[in-house]
Amino acid sequence: MSRLPFAAQRDSFFQHEAFLYSGDDHFLAGTTAFVHGALEAGEDILVAVADPHAARLREALGRDADRVEFVDMAAAGRNPARIIPVWQDWVDRHASGTRGFRGIGEPVWPGRTACEIVECQQHEQLLATAFGEGPGWSLLCPYDAAALPAAVIEGVYASHPSVVDGDGRRPSADYPRSGSRPAAMAAEPLEEPTGPVWELSFDLASLGALRDQVAVFAEPVVGRRGADNAVLVVSELAANSIKYGGGAGILRLWRDVAALVFEVRDEGVITDPLAGRRRPSVLVGGKAGLWIANQVCDLLQIRSAPGRGTVVRARLGGVGGA
Repeated sequence: MSRLPFAAQRDSFFQHEAFLYSGDDHFLAGTTAFVHGALEAGEDILVAVADPHAARLREALGRDADRVEFVDMAAAGRNPARIIPVWQDWVDRHASGTRGFRGIGEPVWPGRTACEIVECQQHEQLLATAFGEGPGWSLLCPYDAAALPAAVIEGVYASHPSVVDGDGRRPSADYPRSGSRPAAMAAEPLEEPTGPVWELSFDLASLGALRDQVAVFAEPVVGRRGADNAVLVVSELAANSIKYGGGAGILRLWRDVAALVFEVRDEGVITDPLAGRRRPSVLVGGKAGLWIANQVCDLLQIRSAPGRGTVVRARLGGVGGA
C-alpha cells in the first residue's frame, strides 16, 4: 500500500491531524502507513476505532498487529466525553518514557446521532486544550468523507490544524474557527424536547425526595438498574448545583425514543472546559460529579456561559436524536 504524507513524529508538541478517506481501501492505506511509521520509529501506538475497521486493520497489519494496542471506540467513546480520558491514560503511561508514542482515533462514524456528532466536534476542539501543554505526540483522526454528512467534513477543517486526503497534506485554512472554539460551543443552547417534560425544582432540603421521584419516573423507561444509574447521576448533578450553582436548581425529565433524558439547570458557570473529562484525584467530596455522570451516561452534554448559567443534559438507556 502507498505511503501517505502524514506528519513526522516530533517530540516538542502535540500534533492533531485529520485523515479524510473514501472507502475501506483508502482507510487501510492511510492507517497502516501511520502505524508502520510508528513501529519503524520505535514508537508505541494506540488505535481507537470501531469494528469493522478494527478487524480489517488487524488483518492488514498481520503480525505487526501484536505490536499495536487497540481500544474499541464504539464502547469507550459511545459517550464522546469519555474519549479524552482514553488518550489521557495513554499519555500518562508514556510521558515519562524514552520511546515516542502516537495514536489513531476515529470519534465519528456513520450511525452517530446528531447530538453525538456535536459532542464529538466539541471533543475534537478540546484536544488542544487537553494536550497542548504536555509532551509531544501525534494523533490521527480518520473521517469517512464518502459516508459522513458534508457538515461533519466541513467541521473537520475547523477542529484540525492539518488535513490529509487524496490530494495530500495541507494546513487547514479554517482552523481555528471562532464559532467552533470550546467557549463558543459551550454557550450554544441545546434543542428543546418535543414531548412532555416533567419539571421539578430542588434544593438541599428536597434532595432526598428528588432521588425518590427520579427512581419512580426512570424505572418504566430504563429498568431497575437504569433507574439506579439515573438516581446516581441526578444526585451528583443536583449536589453540584446546590454547592456551586447558587444552592438550588431545576430538574427536567422526559423520554426520547428508547432513552431517559434528564437535565439539571442552575445559575452557576463552569469555567473549566475539560470539566468531567479529566479523572479527578479524589472520587468523593463533591469534586467528581461530572466525571461520575460521564462514566454512567450514554451521552452527557454541558452548556455553560456567563449570564445564562449551566445546563447539563444526560441520556441513559439509548441515545435519541434531539
